[in-house]
Amino acid sequence: MKKHILIFLMLIIPLINSFSQDNNRWMLNSEKSSIEYNAKHLLHNWNAINKNVKGVFFIDENKGKIAVSANIAEFDSGISNRDSNTLRVLNVFKHPQVRFYSEQILISENIISFDGELDFHGIKIRKKLEASYVNKEKTVNIEGVFSIVLTDFNIKLPSLMLVKMDDFADLSYKLVFEKK
Repeated sequence: MKKHILIFLMLIIPLINSFSQDNNRWMLNSEKSSIEYNAKHLLHNWNAINKNVKGVFFIDENKGKIAVSANIAEFDSGISNRDSNTLRVLNVFKHPQVRFYSEQILISENIISFDGELDFHGIKIRKKLEASYVNKEKTVNIEGVFSIVLTDFNIKLPSLMLVKMDDFADLSYKLVFEKK
């Protein structure tokens, strides 16, 4: 009898854990989400947006995990020549995505803080981010802005008229997760 109970527990515990995780899983709605970057050069500023972001968010009370990724080739600045130069500079064939992952999340009433890892251009850097957080019944909205130093990711800055672009880029994101 003890043997049957032990076998039953060994089979049911993983099942219970999978149900509890699925119950707290939120999938990113790519149609409502986006990541945008803004970059500068002495002669002009530009931005590009990616509206095909992927991600998942697990939440349990006031802690959770998040994973978000975007294909670099899907950022659109509205100028195809600029976008193709970006793909060349970022060596998109070798490093096709930018990713963020965090298991250290703190959630307060309307603010969410992430201590995670940004993986860009083959380099992983710890980033602490803070964003607005709205948890509705069937959606979680996360919006924020942060900056990166491009040379921290071993990116060779392109130049125009012998002047290199700024080493800083600002990223803004709007992530809409839906309960699955």
